Amino acid sequence: MNWYEDEELWQTFYDCMFDENSFIHAKQQIPQLLNLAKPDIKTILDLGCGPGRHCLPLAEFGFDVTGLDSSAYLLSKAQEKAKEQNLNINFIQKNMLDYQAQNSFDLIINMFNSFGYFQTHEQNQQVINNAYNNLTKQGTFIIDTVGKETLARIIEPVHLTEYENGDIRIERPLLIDDMQVFSNEWMLIKDDKVHRFNYQHFVYTPLELTHMCQKAGFLHIEVYGSLHGDAYDLDSERLVVVASK
Repeated sequence: MNWYEDEELWQTFYDCMFDENSFIHAKQQIPQLLNLAKPDIKTILDLGCGPGRHCLPLAEFGFDVTGLDSSAYLLSKAQEKAKEQNLNINFIQKNMLDYQAQNSFDLIINMFNSFGYFQTHEQNQQVINNAYNNLTKQGTFIIDTVGKETLARIIEPVHLTEYENGDIRIERPLLIDDMQVFSNEWMLIKDDKVHRFNYQHFVYTPLELTHMCQKAGFLHIEVYGSLHGDAYDLDSERLVVVASK
């Protein structure tokens, strides 16, 4: 079983990863996302949507939204929130490697470090290939992740976060395999119990992601250091790739 298929991980760390502020932050990103994409968008796919942080506000804006995720638990959270807000969103439980809906979407987004989860570069390339095939003729694919250069600059041997409810999360991150892979051990101290999980995913430079998008067939590729469209440099906190047909 791959780490992202472990439902216990999402259940245990849900409150840490998806607090209310993360939903507020995602909603604030919607105008920025739309500014980076082409005009006349009607249909949007959120690839790796999790509990719907971006799906929900996009649906509020009136778009036809589909959310795709492999986690039944996270999708159940997304469905609950959509029902509470009376929003019509099509949620699909499926691995993004397998999802094919030819030429269905004007915009596909992959947000908050949801790229690079698979075990080989070829599989991660297939995710971009699928995105290309699932876009309309004038469609756009946006990846929002952390660049390899940024991780090398900010990574700490140990990082501790204490939450208002008394929970404590300890992280032990590493860049391994010639700095190709980000590996992290998470420990959550909650109710006098210690929960441990490890996860790994590939990390990429702007040039590597650009080449992958070109290989998939994208003709127009822009790289930014934020969703605001800032230039990517060594001080950038995000790596945003906007690839259009």
